Amino acid sequence: MIGGQHFKVAIIGGGPAGIGVAVGLAKRGIGPVVLIERRAEVGGTPMGYRKKPGGVPTFVEWTRGRVVFGEELAGRMAKRLAKTDTTIRLSAQVTQIDPAEKRLTLLGPEGVCDVTADAVVLAAGAREQTPAEKGWLAGARTARVGFTRHITGWLDCHGLLPARKPVVVGSDLIAYSAAAKLRAAGSDEPVMIDRRRSPSAGLFERLFFRRWTRPDWSGDVTAAGIKGDRSAAGVQSSDGQDWPGDGVIICGELVPNTELALLGGLAVELPSRQLQLARGQALSEPGWFAAGNVLGGFHGAQWCYFNGRQVARRVAKFLK
Repeated sequence: MIGGQHFKVAIIGGGPAGIGVAVGLAKRGIGPVVLIERRAEVGGTPMGYRKKPGGVPTFVEWTRGRVVFGEELAGRMAKRLAKTDTTIRLSAQVTQIDPAEKRLTLLGPEGVCDVTADAVVLAAGAREQTPAEKGWLAGARTARVGFTRHITGWLDCHGLLPARKPVVVGSDLIAYSAAAKLRAAGSDEPVMIDRRRSPSAGLFERLFFRRWTRPDWSGDVTAAGIKGDRSAAGVQSSDGQDWPGDGVIICGELVPNTELALLGGLAVELPSRQLQLARGQALSEPGWFAAGNVLGGFHGAQWCYFNGRQVARRVAKFLK
């Protein structure tokens, strides 16, 4: 094990929330600060949504009053981070935490090492529910079954259209974003199914995406299963209703990434996996805080960034 370092603040997660915390701490003259990110670049999920001709902008930048590509929004945040003295550990995964000692065990390109801090901010974001967690969708995850985050990899990194006739499971903003990206890339109009009677995306959100997609909607699906042994062949409900397709995209209904909190014994509500928060987004152990979508629910990238800035103020108050 490589010898550890001590920092004033350690931030777990290099997405918009984590960047916001680091920028906020720098403006208050607090350091040294380390930001730990498991990917090869900072910016989180938005950075994967590249700007390209014919693409679909899906990130609202409220301060500029426009909708932009994730790469643009996250790139501006990353530039603010670059102006600080934050130590950035990329391609590094936090594998264990000791809340009492504020000790983090990292696995990265240089091997395994420990990092300690006077305060720690958990900004690990959220992920989409699996079929099992949804509770109404059964079936194996075969080829051509994926989540929204996989679409950018298929389309932008590999130049592959994951489905000509996609079935989108879910109906929130994330689901409509996925449908629009597939349609813009050349797929047929997606089929969209959900257990809700009407789409959970708001009217304004649905109107915005009508430029690219008008999904074939089916709601009030109480139980269904993914068809296909080796590759997805669509979805079929328990009452025999059939939605054929050559790919299934499972979207929305985010779950906080609180595995580390559970592993370290921090207070987490089950089965929702929501962090138990005290005043100022503090966690159950003194000196631990949370920021961004790890708090639960769905929030846009810019909201997460400014929430991180707010948490930085609370961390500074704690350190004093």
